[in-house]
Amino acid sequence: MKSPPQSRSSGHPGSWILSGILVTFLFTACAFTETESQFGRDATVLENAQKYGLVHVPSKLPDVKIDLRYRTSQNATGKPLYPPNMPCLLHPTAVERLSKAQRIVKKQGYGILILDAWRPPESHQALWKAVQDPQWVVPPSDGLSLHCYGLAVDVTLVDANGREVRMPSGFDEFSERAKSNYQGSDPEVRKNVTILREAMTKAGFRGIQDEWWHFDLPQKIRVYKVTASTLGLYLPQ
Repeated sequence: MKSPPQSRSSGHPGSWILSGILVTFLFTACAFTETESQFGRDATVLENAQKYGLVHVPSKLPDVKIDLRYRTSQNATGKPLYPPNMPCLLHPTAVERLSKAQRIVKKQGYGILILDAWRPPESHQALWKAVQDPQWVVPPSDGLSLHCYGLAVDVTLVDANGREVRMPSGFDEFSERAKSNYQGSDPEVRKNVTILREAMTKAGFRGIQDEWWHFDLPQKIRVYKVTASTLGLYLPQ
């Protein structure tokens, strides 16, 4: 994707990325929180992720809700790009700042729901193949999305009962309605998107214009380039 503020994954880390060896449960209608024990049968995946600097988010942020939309058909491709047991992984710095954002919104009666986190490069390639629009997805020829390094996260808000609040558009709705600077007449939507944007910004994330749900880390951070196969994940064909 283009450099911020235009695009979905807001570019790629570029030359400052360290080269390395290149990551859930079945979707339910309501958001839920993953636990470490739920991934006991995938312990090897989590161990491999830790080796390459990726943190299993539920083990650090148990009160943050998780519903990875790419392990379902509720995304721009209309089909799962992740396996049902895909864990939610992020770079440690992203986890630290997401914890701060969660504290900020919690004081206002809300919580954070993660819609996408670390994205395997193979899945990003599949996403590009389905969308093929550089306004929304970083072309593989330009590099990888920051999601592929655990430096970007897609989020929304939930209320005190864990229900998603109203936002300008649905997730992965690549349209004018998805812009972060909502200009519509609905005061509730305006309030919700503002609370989310301000909390994530105060926590140290950077938003982008075209997607209210996308936030990433603008600083140069040392990371590994990791593939799904390296972690032992088997992606849908």
